[in-house]
Amino acid sequence: MTDLRAEDRDGLGIGEEAETFLSFRHAVEAFGTANLRRASGLIGAFLSRAGAHLERKDPLLPEERRRVIYGLFHEGRRARPFVARFVSLMSLSVAIAVLGILADSTAVVIGAMLVAPLMGPVLGVAASVVMGWPRRISQQFTLVLIGALLAVGLATLISLAVPGSAYPLPAELIARTSPNMLDLGVALAAGAVGAYGQVRQSASDALPGVAVAVALVPPLAVVGVTLQLGEWQMALGATLLFLVNVAGIVVSASLTFIAAGFVPGRRLLGGNASIASGLRWASFAVILVVLPLQFGRGNVLPPTDQTAAATEAVEDFVDETSSEVVNVTVAVAEGVTDVDVVLATSNYGPSVTLLARHLAETLRSPIDLSVQIVETETQKAAVSP
Repeated sequence: MTDLRAEDRDGLGIGEEAETFLSFRHAVEAFGTANLRRASGLIGAFLSRAGAHLERKDPLLPEERRRVIYGLFHEGRRARPFVARFVSLMSLSVAIAVLGILADSTAVVIGAMLVAPLMGPVLGVAASVVMGWPRRISQQFTLVLIGALLAVGLATLISLAVPGSAYPLPAELIARTSPNMLDLGVALAAGAVGAYGQVRQSASDALPGVAVAVALVPPLAVVGVTLQLGEWQMALGATLLFLVNVAGIVVSASLTFIAAGFVPGRRLLGGNASIASGLRWASFAVILVVLPLQFGRGNVLPPTDQTAAATEAVEDFVDETSSEVVNVTVAVAEGVTDVDVVLATSNYGPSVTLLARHLAETLRSPIDLSVQIVETETQKAAVSP
């Protein structure tokens, strides 16, 4: 416990923290200095009010606060065993995730989420931000980065060693290559629950559910698999999903740590500038990942599941004929969209070539179209007794 108390006595000057985030300066200028100052003022006011409230009534006992710190930060003699466990669990989790994704098994992928140890360091980043510990921010962020690189590299090797073709791409893989704003919402909610479960032991049973709700390792496994397949846009989409999850968890967990009383009121008042700076940069990271989610669909990110769009396009095309759409299935293979259509008609079916061109224009992708036509026949009978 000596290392923990020594870290608590570290200074809260913003010089070291400013150096840590110096690389984002140009991005901040693009965002707008005035907006950033306004946000900083709001964050500072919030911290001051929260600090004054917690100073009057501290909802967390010192021994409970030490328990949380001890559980999140593994330092001194505890560092080496923790790193060994972390690498082992990450490796096993990635192996399970890759095999589950290639087998298109949701249950196996969920098992990988439960084994993954990456949630702890991400919550450690959030706790370091609100406590004003720059050195620990760097340590925990480095651990997250090492875990992510390990996961991508191992996933690439495993997918390379698995025999057979990965095409058509499994639904479990495709689902993690095109994140949206809903994924950010899930990350924000899960981060809040994860931080609350760390502070309140009575809520710790919710932590496995948090690991399932916000998947950190499966997107990294998808990055490795898609890199091995040469699907660069899908790899970018899966990487963005991982970043969305991490940024969302850090922001919501930071606010939850403050609201749950993990941060002493006097630290919020005394280290206000340092903590506000960390929260400001965490919020700015969320803004950076939101931009491609909101505006990058089809350019930065791969398209989402195209089944609904393809079905609508086929229905529009055959609307003026006597054909009826029975079923449409879509799969992506090596950059080409395979579309299988089943039509029921009592007459000649539509032109397959024209339908393929219509789908290519609608889906903005090379199309390999297969149309199965089921002929229908209307029969009548009149019988008198």
